[in-house]
Amino acid sequence: MNNFQTHLEYFKNYANEYIKTYQEPCLNLKKEHTYHVVENAIQIAENLMVSEKEMYIAKLTALYHDLGRFYQYSKYKTFVDRLSENHAHIAVKLLKKNKLFLQEPKEIQQQVLCAIVLHNVAFFPKNLKKEYILQSNIIRDADKIDILKIMAHNFSNTLPEKDSVLLHVKDEPNSFTPLILEQAIHKQPIKYTDLKYANDFKILLTGWFYSLNFTISKKLVIKSDVLTIILNSLPSEKKINEFKEMVQKDFIAYS
Repeated sequence: MNNFQTHLEYFKNYANEYIKTYQEPCLNLKKEHTYHVVENAIQIAENLMVSEKEMYIAKLTALYHDLGRFYQYSKYKTFVDRLSENHAHIAVKLLKKNKLFLQEPKEIQQQVLCAIVLHNVAFFPKNLKKEYILQSNIIRDADKIDILKIMAHNFSNTLPEKDSVLLHVKDEPNSFTPLILEQAIHKQPIKYTDLKYANDFKILLTGWFYSLNFTISKKLVIKSDVLTIILNSLPSEKKINEFKEMVQKDFIAYS
């Protein structure tokens, strides 16, 4: 379980080949995102005091969770799964052909592949083994923590990759979908397919705070201040202000 540097080198070369070929800022963003997710996964796993093997699985999962994004963009020119392919499934297909990955013990391969497949689903399958749940929850939190940072930056800046990162929603400063706000207030899951406006996306992202699995994850998000940035960028409207107050009160419990 000391092959992580070799895997890291493989990923860097893989990502750089796509970046060099297509010269797209959003592909470089995905590479940097991966590195940040690895760092987040390590922090979470360390806080949970996992075993050496569990730490290795968490790091591999984080490194490869978005491997499919590069092929996805090269073929479809989008990161929207419903307009192309499920990027997690693409990653699994690629890893099943990766000689380096196939040299890992079967148990490690299976846990990594399972966690990758589950990192972007709404619900876990029933009767999932506890070790699979652990790894899936680590990657889901590690991923969300960095996505929140990326989104906070993109909401407040005009960047070349902004449209693809925000999944092509309408950037109308005062518009939002009332149903999505209601779902967020009641801490219900929100579908990406229902997003119409950038403010809908902001509301969805803020709701992620409640879906984080570990206390350490919530503390990391609060410490980064990204949700405060996202909340402050929402329009001032009675129902939205009530939502802001609800979330900010919940922050206090983890500060």
